[in-house]
Parts: sequence; C-alpha cells; structure tokens
Amino acid sequence: MIKKSYAAAAILAGTLFAAIALQSCSSSASHSADSDSIAEYSEEYHADNDIAMNLRSIIDAINVEEPLDSADYNFKGILTDGSGRPLYTDVQGTPGQWEIKVLSDKSAVIQNLYLGDLLADDLVQYILNSLAITDHPILQEDRYSIYLTGKTELIIEQRTAIAPNGAEGPLLKISIRKQELQ
Repeated sequence: MIKKSYAAAAILAGTLFAAIALQSCSSSASHSADSDSIAEYSEEYHADNDIAMNLRSIIDAINVEEPLDSADYNFKGILTDGSGRPLYTDVQGTPGQWEIKVLSDKSAVIQNLYLGDLLADDLVQYILNSLAITDHPILQEDRYSIYLTGKTELIIEQRTAIAPNGAEGPLLKISIRKQELQ
C-alpha cells in the first residue's frame, strides 16, 4: 500500500511538473510574440525621430559652431512627437512624411512633404515649449515667425496648400540657420 501511494505521488508530481513547464513555455512564446510586434512598432515610429529632438540637435550644433553634416542630419520619413506618435496623417491615411535637409554647414530645413491633418499651430507650440523658447518672435508676419535661440535663428513658415483632389492642408517649413548679425 505504501508503494502505491509513492507511485501515485510520483505520477502527480510528474504531471504537475509537466504542466508547469508547458505553461511557462507557452507564456514566454506569447510574450515573445507581443514584444516582437512592439519592437516593429517602435522601429517604425521611434522616439529618436522626435521633431523637437532633431531641432535641438541641429540648434546645438550651430550654437557651438560645429558644421552641419548631411550624413548626420539628412532624413526622410516619419517624425514623431515626444511620445513617439506620428505628427500627422496624410490624405491616404498613412503617417505623414517629413524631410530634414542640411542646406549648408550653417543651415538646415525641416518640412512636411504632403498634406494631411497636421495641426500646425499645436506643433509649433510643442516645438517652442520643447526648445524652451519663451520669448516672442523677433519678427512675425502673416505666414512666418522668426525666433532666436543662442546663435541660431528658427524661422517657422506656415502656409496652406491644395492637393490635386481639392483637399486643403497646412505645409510647415522650419528653417534653422546661424544668426547673421550678432
């Protein structure tokens, strides 16, 4: 009788061990699949593509008189806000495309390439807050504003464009350049 209870206990322990091992394997596979999809999303819309971080990097380089290099800064793709979300959706419903282009060793431009649901005023406010620019623009016209930050001018131009299908939308162009007169 004692031998039977040891045998039953051994079978029960073996069954429990197998169930626990099976559960942990399927749990890690599930977590792996979830983390793979998160990794894909993170790679596509990565926080390194935050528009304010890119602007800060260019401004800092100009302020310390480091020449801008197109190999370091040129970019064409999706820029994000501080939380990694695309800044706008184009008329096809896909994340809006941006271009960062070095024009010279002392100037660059960032602009959206296509029309969409960009909230230009909100984006400008986000950029100014992120860059800690609290001063009023040194010049403000109907379509553009010029701000100073260190030795750098930040020129923000907003205009409305019309797509071939008749849809209207904002185009935002941000020029960054070394201040001419100091």
